[in-house]
Amino acid sequence: MNKLEQEIINIIAELNGIDKDKIKTDSALSSLGIDSLSALETLVALEEKYDIKIPENELKNVKSIMEIISIVLRNLDRKTEGNN
Repeated sequence: MNKLEQEIINIIAELNGIDKDKIKTDSALSSLGIDSLSALETLVALEEKYDIKIPENELKNVKSIMEIISIVLRNLDRKTEGNN
């Protein structure tokens, strides 16, 4: 796991009151007690943290930690490409 992925997991843990050591990249949100509203709130917080805009279609039906990480990474890449 790279530094950015660990940072995202730390943010998810803090926002949702979960011990960060219990969160693995392959964890299902439901197994961590994160419902769809909490997942949406988490993504919005990550948008603010990383100054990205996540398209609405990517916000729907997020089911795992890896999906959240992938969404953030993909949108950070888009942001970087847009700045070139």
